[in-house]
Amino acid sequence: MSSETQYDTEAVLPNPRDLQEIFTGKEVTFTVQGERYIASAPKTKVNPLYQSGGTRLERELSTGTQIYQTHEELYPLTQPVVKLEAMIQCSGEAQYLNDTPPIPGELFGAFVLAEAKPLSTVKNVDTSEALKMPGVRAYVNYKDVPGSNSFSPPNLSPTKEVLFVEDIVLYNGQPMGLILADTRDHALNAAAFVKVTYNATTDIPAFNVKDVLTNNQQSRITNVANVTPTRTGDDVKQVIQGTFEVEGQYHFTMETQSCICIPTDDGGYDVNSATQWMDNVQASAALALNLPMNKINVAVKRLGGAYGAKILRASLVSTACAIASHKVQKPVRIQLPLIENMKMLGKRPPTTFQFEVGVDENGVIQYMDNTYYQDYGLSGVNENFSPLIPRIAQAGYVFDTWKWNGNRVQTDMPGNAFTRGPVTTETIGMIETLMEQISYAVNKDPVQVRLANLRPEESVLSTLTKDLMTWSDYDQRVKAAQDFNTGNRWMKKGLSLVMMNYPFAPFGPWSVFMSVYAQDGTVAISHGGIECGQGINTKIAQVCAYTLGIPLDMVSIKPSSSLNAPNNFATGGSMTSEAVCYGIIGACKEIQRRLEPVPGAKDIPADFRIQFRQDSTNPGGVLNSKAIAEPPLALTVAIPLAIRRALASAREEADSTAPRFVPNVGPTTVEFTYLNALNNYKTYSL
Repeated sequence: MSSETQYDTEAVLPNPRDLQEIFTGKEVTFTVQGERYIASAPKTKVNPLYQSGGTRLERELSTGTQIYQTHEELYPLTQPVVKLEAMIQCSGEAQYLNDTPPIPGELFGAFVLAEAKPLSTVKNVDTSEALKMPGVRAYVNYKDVPGSNSFSPPNLSPTKEVLFVEDIVLYNGQPMGLILADTRDHALNAAAFVKVTYNATTDIPAFNVKDVLTNNQQSRITNVANVTPTRTGDDVKQVIQGTFEVEGQYHFTMETQSCICIPTDDGGYDVNSATQWMDNVQASAALALNLPMNKINVAVKRLGGAYGAKILRASLVSTACAIASHKVQKPVRIQLPLIENMKMLGKRPPTTFQFEVGVDENGVIQYMDNTYYQDYGLSGVNENFSPLIPRIAQAGYVFDTWKWNGNRVQTDMPGNAFTRGPVTTETIGMIETLMEQISYAVNKDPVQVRLANLRPEESVLSTLTKDLMTWSDYDQRVKAAQDFNTGNRWMKKGLSLVMMNYPFAPFGPWSVFMSVYAQDGTVAISHGGIECGQGINTKIAQVCAYTLGIPLDMVSIKPSSSLNAPNNFATGGSMTSEAVCYGIIGACKEIQRRLEPVPGAKDIPADFRIQFRQDSTNPGGVLNSKAIAEPPLALTVAIPLAIRRALASAREEADSTAPRFVPNVGPTTVEFTYLNALNNYKTYSL
């Protein structure tokens, strides 16, 4: 076709005035039409610099390389194995909380959320229409709470967070109550028909840090960190000012917040919660129900993702579920729809850094003045790591010239939550972005700027970075990207290498409960960690199998529970797997220490006769019972005495003058018996 068609370049390509209009006000139009112009024109008519603008981005087939060392003598500890749950997760056979089969008589809960400006006052709640709808059984609110209307126990959370709205709406989307119905759809449909009226407030709400600062609401700001530099450099060649912001981030777990609560026959409740923190779920339910902790039984099998969303926030749903179950004395199940999950619960705390940095010609920081504000929503304090930011930001860099002013901010939003790498993600992102910004200012490669700012004692980090540069062909790939960018106006490439020194500290506690079964030697483990996709169970099984010296398939991991792992901390911080594995090692060693020879088939007497005395009771026993542990054990002295009877005969034949009885001075082993038989090889004959 190209040989038959004559292109008018002026007709194909827009004139400069059209391009100017497209660039300045119609970017989308240019993206679509410009690409078509360039793609449809002969390459000979298009400047090579612009030709990439007529091509679509094409992703090459992925490739990957894994290089690792392994030590077969340590298998299964260092053995690359498939995650224990991988196959059933991929096939859909893995059971999560909401795969639990229907429970007879169970009801489903749906939250009624406040739709009002924060700080408004509730005027009236009309549930009459909702309660008439099909399948609806009850409405639950703060009046049904026999204990504290909260999901944050005082010994586990610095500040109280309200469960159900009482008088004042603290944030838009706060739970007003729960509709209970015979199906989830019925409950969700009816919840929309609860009519709530409000009295508006004249107070000025704050939805973000900007609102707080603009309205000078100083009472909402708490200073949490002040760090003064110990020195200031004197070789300032450039001053860089900037802002780094991280907005709120939703956790986006595949499994939303969920709970099933079942009344028990002892006046307590089984709370099956999708939580990372069993202890908080147990304590908050006990507090709200005004029950002792031992009446609340929490169990978790696995989570469909968590990322911090299910540490404290899961207790809002589980506590509400427990209150509902208490009111109707039936099993209640709650599974939040995605929209409600996003609306009523907090996210990653939005964080703003404002900094000024002076650097020398190589980008070495001579001074830094950094002020930050972190928005924790309504809670203000709970799930708060903001004081740690100055420490985390060090990340291996020289920091004695850095000044910090850190602030925690309270806003009229849901209490924000730990979110995957809480504080570390924001802070490391900030400091690495700052290093990148410095590299632009001094026109240096960003890796060289980072290396120039490293503390001298960070030799390992420096070596690792340089090794990575070599292994990844960093310099060549940067050069290739630069060459490509020079020759292409509309398609660009970039490459970045970031180093990190991640702060890591032990915390806890987490429990380990291990059972070894005598019949076949297999092992079962329940622990205080929560399997939420990270593979903790696989790691635990490997460590256990290695420590005991048994095959991996002899280890089975059971669900976590508040019975087997009481008073445990939340799973998170990339620490839980390590800590639980440490506990596993201790448990294995204790098992090995206690281990005695296990009875085998030939340890059972060839003629083994047992008879219980008939019509016999024990007047001194509880309900005439007989003790069956220590007394029978004391009778086992019959065994060494029987051996001595045989030994006496042997001794008498060997030396008629020797005493026949041998005192009991230790275990009656084979060696003991042989040495005391008085045998003499000279008497051996055919």
